[in-house]
Amino acid sequence: MQKKKSKILVLGFGTVGQGFYELFHSKQEALGLKGVSISEIVDMKYGHIIDPEENILDELKGGKTYPKIEPVQAIKNSDANIVCEFTWLDLKSAEPAFTHIHTALGLGKNVITTNKGPSALKFRELNDLAKERGVKFLMKGTVMAGTPSFNLLELLPGIEVKSVRGIMNGTTNFILGSMEEGNTFDIALQKAQQLGYAEADPSNDVDGFDAAAKITIISNLLGWNHEFNKIEVEGIREINQEQAKQKTKLIAYADRNTAYVKPMKLSNDDILANVKGVMNAIEFETDTLGIIYSMGPGAGRIQTAQAAMTDLVSLFR
Repeated sequence: MQKKKSKILVLGFGTVGQGFYELFHSKQEALGLKGVSISEIVDMKYGHIIDPEENILDELKGGKTYPKIEPVQAIKNSDANIVCEFTWLDLKSAEPAFTHIHTALGLGKNVITTNKGPSALKFRELNDLAKERGVKFLMKGTVMAGTPSFNLLELLPGIEVKSVRGIMNGTTNFILGSMEEGNTFDIALQKAQQLGYAEADPSNDVDGFDAAAKITIISNLLGWNHEFNKIEVEGIREINQEQAKQKTKLIAYADRNTAYVKPMKLSNDDILANVKGVMNAIEFETDTLGIIYSMGPGAGRIQTAQAAMTDLVSLFR
């Protein structure tokens, strides 16, 4: 793909979309992306913004809005060759993100998404379509935000991954850490919500579905093809303070034959047992390097935007 011909259509201009917009403009020159532009933004609240100025965020904060358009129509009308899909998560239907991504890929546009829904529920269909159309379906932001996770493997040609294990949900890790300090589950959850780590409805996090989506995505990328709806999932609602004090963590695991998410008591010398706060960590067991780790933020405005930027840069390698 030629950088000078590249235009980006951003779908969804909430926390991640705005973070990506800011990061793109602050890093554009340093990353050699001068010939790339964000040519359109489509958002349910703000409308359809064509050729947005760099200060568009200030205008929107001031209350400015633009004409509305259906996202699918915008994708079809747009001459952008890259679509960044940052709309809301649905782990039951994967909509509306699935339709957006499917439409874009079908039209021969590269897609970057941070949305776990389509990546976990419809990976093979979308990946096959991307290959058929000769474009890329990229999703680094669906697992551990900008912290290296499955993309580490691109640096290790020929390596065979035997298993993957990790703490892939920062909200539950924070709650368990708070319980380890003596708080009840309810108080720890309330604290997480007050700090913005947990949603008003925390079900995806505390019931393990968010971590299950992430291990499903990694499984699909490794060719193990575990299905989201068939993964054994157990959350942390039944964990008590004593269990938390015994280094219980919500662990996502997969190998070729099995995949699960469940609370597990870890030994004190286990690296994952010592992952604190809202941090995420992933462990790959490999044939040539043994066990390798990556740890860092798994969510956040700029952190997730960094993942989308990583995918964007990879299009031009």
